[in-house]
Amino acid sequence: MNTRAPFDLTGKTAVVTGAAQGLGQTMALGLARFGADVAVLDLNEERARESAARICDLGRKSLVVSADVTERRQVQAAIQEIIASWGHLDILVANAGVGVRASAEDVEEKDWDWVVGVNLKGVFLCCQAAAREMKKANGGAIINIASVAGQRCLYHHLDLATPYSAAKGGVVQLTRSLAGEWAKFGIRVNAIAPTYFLTDLTRCILEQEEFLSYLKSRVPLQRPGDPEELVGPVVFLASDASSFVTGHILNVDGGYMAL
Repeated sequence: MNTRAPFDLTGKTAVVTGAAQGLGQTMALGLARFGADVAVLDLNEERARESAARICDLGRKSLVVSADVTERRQVQAAIQEIIASWGHLDILVANAGVGVRASAEDVEEKDWDWVVGVNLKGVFLCCQAAAREMKKANGGAIINIASVAGQRCLYHHLDLATPYSAAKGGVVQLTRSLAGEWAKFGIRVNAIAPTYFLTDLTRCILEQEEFLSYLKSRVPLQRPGDPEELVGPVVFLASDASSFVTGHILNVDGGYMAL
């Protein structure tokens, strides 16, 4: 470990899925600020190029790779493109996720398949492809984006999310399982579990007075998270600062899971 600068990511390469916008973009920029070159993996190539340009503005290299995370061949091709360009992959942040809001009895099968496919299968396929390369390099850091919804029931009528919760619960256990299996290769696998964060996609719910009142009753810090508040956790788990941490679910939740 670099004891003088344990959070320094200089010389490291990373890929963040779903980094064209929202929390993924914020985490990608955060990794770049701490020295990493960051590939942006997203289906929205136009927005991904914007994220990549912002990474380059920070003095780091970036690369846009397009892939549907539910398609193994596309994921493998994307990882190989990164390896071909940079020679190695040190960090994966498996962030790409989707959701639908409906009561459990009204969830369509196609919506279930979509949400579980992206949020759970997609995380696994990205972990699998990245780990193959990390194994060759004798180590790496994988950070999966789980959720407090994968550990506790969300019961407010504005946020019914059974498929999402089920998938994120799967990510929690997937993280622990992969951590145990891949530790011998020097690959650390951890997860970040956020609560409600204010982004362009969540603003329509989080700014409703009814939901904000509910949120304050459930979150001891009495507010949603700011996306920048995920930078510290993701850099910690990506860096030597967490060299003895694996299989851990880091709740970034304002105290939500403490109640």
